[in-house]
Amino acid sequence: GRGIGEAVARALTARGLQVTVFARTEAEVRAVVAGGGAALAVAGDVSREEDVARLLAAHQARLGPCDLLVNAAGILVRGEVEALDPARWRACLEVNLTGAFLCTRAVVPGMKARRRGRVVSVASISATLGTPSASAYNASKWGLVGFVKSVAEELRPHGVQAVAVSPGSTDTAMLRQTPFQPAMTPADVAKVVVFAALDAPAAVTGANLECFG
Repeated sequence: GRGIGEAVARALTARGLQVTVFARTEAEVRAVVAGGGAALAVAGDVSREEDVARLLAAHQARLGPCDLLVNAAGILVRGEVEALDPARWRACLEVNLTGAFLCTRAVVPGMKARRRGRVVSVASISATLGTPSASAYNASKWGLVGFVKSVAEELRPHGVQAVAVSPGSTDTAMLRQTPFQPAMTPADVAKVVVFAALDAPAAVTGANLECFG
């Protein structure tokens, strides 16, 4: 509904895809559709299995089979490890990592049956380094890249690819919660995601495409 996810939806729509946008804030995803950036808006939580099932059902009923999934949902939890509430740690991993697992798990059977499809997951520069007060976020992104690489090997025999995109500091509301300055816009990152989704050869599967501005 905003940030990198919105930019990706708009870029894919501009390439002629029928896109469903999914986020917890219904007003935001509806605004993307109203502005011509997507075909369908569904509200829900990627960390809830029932919401993900409802998302896929809605997409299939309105737009047909899902041949491309972009995992772009993410939250930031900051705090030094000894002061970090375990509930906030779990919430970060549930959205950033388990959410990608649940969405991928939902679409893979159809992709394997059709022997086509691609899953692109938005990771982060934080999947390659450590930063103070970001242990939960960084752990979730390191985990996401590992997940993508494992899924890529599972799907390789079925003609389906999995790719990660790891942007650096991007001008989003999330970045404004950190001390870092933006080096890119969401539209810049969206161009890399679209490349990974539509233009990159099948040999890209398992890759982590870094774009740091």
